[in-house]
Amino acid sequence: TAVNALHSCCFPFFFWLQTLDINGKAPALMIKAVVPEMEKRGGGSVGFLASVAAFRPLPGFSPYNVSKTALLGLNKTLAIELAPRNIRVNCLAPGLIKTSFSRMLWMDKEKEESMKETLRIRR
Repeated sequence: TAVNALHSCCFPFFFWLQTLDINGKAPALMIKAVVPEMEKRGGGSVGFLASVAAFRPLPGFSPYNVSKTALLGLNKTLAIELAPRNIRVNCLAPGLIKTSFSRMLWMDKEKEESMKETLRIRR
C-alpha cells in the first residue's frame, strides 16, 4: 500500500509510523483475525503484496522500502509458523506498476528505462 510518498531522505516521524502501520502492522493484525477461522475450516491461504523495493530499495522511498522489507519478514515467519495448521502464506513482489504513487518513476522516461533495466530478468 502506498501512502502519499515524499521524495526526500528526511521524512516526518508520523509518516514512518503511518507507512509501517499500513504495510506492517495491518497485515499482522489481519492474520491474527483470520487464522482462527482458517483453523476451523481445516486450513487456508494468505497472500501478501510486497514490492520489488524490498529487494532493490528505491531512492527517495525509505519508509516504503523498509515497510515492504518488513512484510517479507512477516511472510517468511508466518509461512513457517502456520504450515503445521495447513495455512499457506505467500507474498508477491511486483516491479514497477504505473500508479499515482510511482509517478515520479515512470513519468521521467530516463528513470523508467533505468528501472526496467535494473529489474530485467535477462532470459
